[in-house]
Amino acid sequence: MSKRFLILLSILIIVLAITATFCFSTEYFSALGSLFGAAAGMLAVIWFSASLYNQSLQLKEQRQQFLENFKQLREDNRRNSLILVKDILDRAEEKALKSNPNLKSIDDLMTQCIDMSEWPSILKSTDPDTVLEHGKNWLLMKEAPAFFLMRGIKSAAETYFRAIGGSNIDYTIEPDLFVAAHGPTLWKLPYFEEYQGIASFISEWMVRTKPGRASIHLAYSVATLKKASDEGFPEIIDEDAIIENIKQHKKAGYPMPAIAEGLVNDLGKPDINV
Repeated sequence: MSKRFLILLSILIIVLAITATFCFSTEYFSALGSLFGAAAGMLAVIWFSASLYNQSLQLKEQRQQFLENFKQLREDNRRNSLILVKDILDRAEEKALKSNPNLKSIDDLMTQCIDMSEWPSILKSTDPDTVLEHGKNWLLMKEAPAFFLMRGIKSAAETYFRAIGGSNIDYTIEPDLFVAAHGPTLWKLPYFEEYQGIASFISEWMVRTKPGRASIHLAYSVATLKKASDEGFPEIIDEDAIIENIKQHKKAGYPMPAIAEGLVNDLGKPDINV
């Protein structure tokens, strides 16, 4: 409602009220007070209504402006987060490649991972030297690059999701599970899409091989304990922690490596409770 219209309407009411005074004789002057009171009340109602209407328009405009600003801020956050995403992904790829000099590109990681020729020696041998030799090659040259890539993608995704206010996202799960769960969303985004093929394969491979990989980690830790004991330094390894790991390993139903079974028997605890 324009201010000009309100002024004209107010003038009209005032003119009508004044005109009425000339149309009434003096004996009706007592009624004029009521007339002017009604006119004043009408003017008050008109201006009050106009004020409320204008305020509602202003609030609507402010709300629209707020939404526009919010959308712009969110888009700015999205663009800025993608800049960080690229940096995180680049560093993750660089770290994965550096961990294994045999990798010429990140795509070579696929053929490295499916070569699990070290597994039988790690899981079936009771010789600490054998387990450590093959375990080191597997953990450092094959599993580590895959882990670095998954962790980098998860970190980049977390940066992006938090920037755009993503909901229903569990940031506590392991990187391979995280990438497998949110990959369909990530591969549609800039920079992430470049990793779709290799990351989809690696995440699924890590999820499927988790029991075996857990057994390798356990075998390597037990071999380290036995090696330290053979060399006269058993105190440098926490035996109780390894025993607890064996309990949790059994509880999870994962395959028990031979060297861990040997440790249990050596300690006289073949019936370790879980």
